[in-house]
Amino acid sequence: MSRITNAFSGRPTGRVVTVLAAATVSAAIAAPMAIGSNEGEPMKGGQRNGTYSSETKVIANNSVFGTRQSNLGGGGGAIYGCRAATGAEGCIEASNLNNGQAFNFRFNGALGGSINTDLAKKDDARPFTTNATGVATGLNADRVDGKDAQQIQDETLAAAKAGTKTTIVTSQGALANQRGFTAAAREAEGKYLVTADADISKCIPQVTVYGTDATPGSNATVEAVSANQIRVRTQSAGTADTNPAPVDRQVALTVTC
Repeated sequence: MSRITNAFSGRPTGRVVTVLAAATVSAAIAAPMAIGSNEGEPMKGGQRNGTYSSETKVIANNSVFGTRQSNLGGGGGAIYGCRAATGAEGCIEASNLNNGQAFNFRFNGALGGSINTDLAKKDDARPFTTNATGVATGLNADRVDGKDAQQIQDETLAAAKAGTKTTIVTSQGALANQRGFTAAAREAEGKYLVTADADISKCIPQVTVYGTDATPGSNATVEAVSANQIRVRTQSAGTADTNPAPVDRQVALTVTC
C-alpha cells in the first residue's frame, strides 16, 4: 500500500488512518479464529484440517459399524498418533459397553502384524498386559517356540535319559540300584550284556569290580556292542604262573553322557 501524506503537515491523511485502523481490527479478530481454525466447520477431504481444541465426536445409531475408513489404493487404512505421556490415555481405545467383542483383526498374509518398541532396552518393554486369566485359543503356554507341552516334556525326558546312568550288575547278571539301564544278561563266565534305556554310543563308560568280589587283582573291562548296549568282561587276578581267566564278578557300571 502506498503511503499518502499531507503535503503540508507530513502526517497521514484521515482516509489512510481509517484504513490502517480497519486492518488492525481485522487482524485482531482473525488471530483467535486461527487458533481453532475449522472448529465447528465440516472436515475437508484431501487436505489437512484445522487443530481442534476439544474432542471431535462422530456418533452413530445403527446395528452395523458407525464409521468406516478405507483405502482403495495400495496404502494403509488409517493412522492414529498421539503424544500421551505415561499414565495418560493411550492413542487408541476400543470399548464395548455391551458383552460382545471390543476388537477384531483380519489378515490374508503370513504375518498378522507387529508390536514394536523404540525403547533402547528391549528387555524392559512389554508388548501388552492383561488381567484376564483364561486360556487364549492359539496363544497359551502349551505352545512355546513351535512346540507343544507334550513335545517339551518328551525332550526333557530324553535329555534326562541321556545323562549319567548307573547300575550294579551282579555276578549272576542281574541289575541292582539301576538308573538308566533296563536289562542285563550273563552270556558266559565273566561276560555280561547290559542294555541302557537310550543311545549311549557317544557316552563314556566306567566299570569296576564291586563289593565282596573285589579281590586283589580282579579287573573288569567294557566294550561297545550297539547304540544302547555294552558288554562287561570280568577276570581273575591271575598269578605269576597263570594268566588272568574269565570269572564271574559283581561290578559297578557308570555311563556319563
